[in-house]
Amino acid sequence: MDDDSLMRRLGEYALGDVGGMTVTTVSDGAAALAAVEASAPDAILLDLMMPGMNGDEVLEVLQSSPATRDIPVVFLTAIDSEAERQALVASGAVGCLAKPFDPKTLADEFRRALRSSEGQGVSGV
Repeated sequence: MDDDSLMRRLGEYALGDVGGMTVTTVSDGAAALAAVEASAPDAILLDLMMPGMNGDEVLEVLQSSPATRDIPVVFLTAIDSEAERQALVASGAVGCLAKPFDPKTLADEFRRALRSSEGQGVSGV
């Protein structure tokens, strides 16, 4: 989920290297929650700073439901502070990458997130 179409395309490109993955992209928090409800992904790549519902709020909604609380979330953020990125992980994300990101690093982080979900199929939002 990212409000920037270029970031969504770059994320989709980077995750195309993660074998067998079906990637669904959405542009806002409400659309992300609807996509998760329609077909629960194995992991979620989530932009932090979004208009409307931001990534923190989406994570909070996901964690409040037994059906979605165990889906691993990797944040993408333009925040430069390592302490703030660590706080996102402490809030329940399995990872946090700074923008701009290296596509290989993103793919590696997402593979790690998928391993943490213990392979219930391969998909991502």
